[in-house]
Amino acid sequence: MRIIIVFLLLLFTTGLFGQRADCYQEVARRLADYGRLTMEWKVDSILEFIDPQLFDIVPRSVMRDQLVGLNADGNIDVRFRSFTVDEIGALVDDGEVVYVPINIHHEMVIRLLSSAYQSEDTRSRMQRMLEKRHGVKSVRYDTDRNTFFVQQHKRMFGIRRGATAPWYFVEYQPENVALLDLLVPPPVREKLNIEE
Repeated sequence: MRIIIVFLLLLFTTGLFGQRADCYQEVARRLADYGRLTMEWKVDSILEFIDPQLFDIVPRSVMRDQLVGLNADGNIDVRFRSFTVDEIGALVDDGEVVYVPINIHHEMVIRLLSSAYQSEDTRSRMQRMLEKRHGVKSVRYDTDRNTFFVQQHKRMFGIRRGATAPWYFVEYQPENVALLDLLVPPPVREKLNIEE
C-alpha cells in the first residue's frame, strides 16, 4: 500500500512539473515574440501582449498614442535592441490567474535629429533625466552620432487570466502603486517576493 501511495504521489508531482514546464515554455515563447516586436517597434502588435485589464484603466488609444509619439515629432528617433530575458521567476497561482515575475534588459537608442535637441542645453538636460531614471553607468552619449545609448533593466509580470488564456505582460512600476494594485494585487506581490 505504501508503495502505491508513493507511486501515486510521484505520478502527481511529475504531472504538476510537466504542467509548470509547459507554462514556462509558453511564457518564454510569448516573451520572445514581445521582444522581437519591441525591437521592430510594431506598436499595434506590442499592445496585443499587454495585459488587457490595463486598458480598463488606461484606454488603449491613449497608450497607443504615447508609444507612437516616441518617434512622431521629428526631433528624436527611438529604437530598442538586444532584448534579453534575464530570469523568469516562480509561478504564483491566485485562483484562475497565474502570475510570474520576469527580469529583462534591453538597450534603448535615442538619436537626436533636430538642431534644437542636439544643442548642449537640451542634450545635457536629457542626459540628466536619463541618468536619474536609469543610473549614470547605464547612459552613454555618442557626440559624433548625436545618440544616447541607454541600458534598461526592467521587472515585468507575466499574467495569465484563465487556463486557456495567453500570457500577457505588464511592467513593474513601483512609483505607480495604485495601478499596480489593480493588476497584480499586494498579496500576490508578497508571494512573488516583490518589494515595494
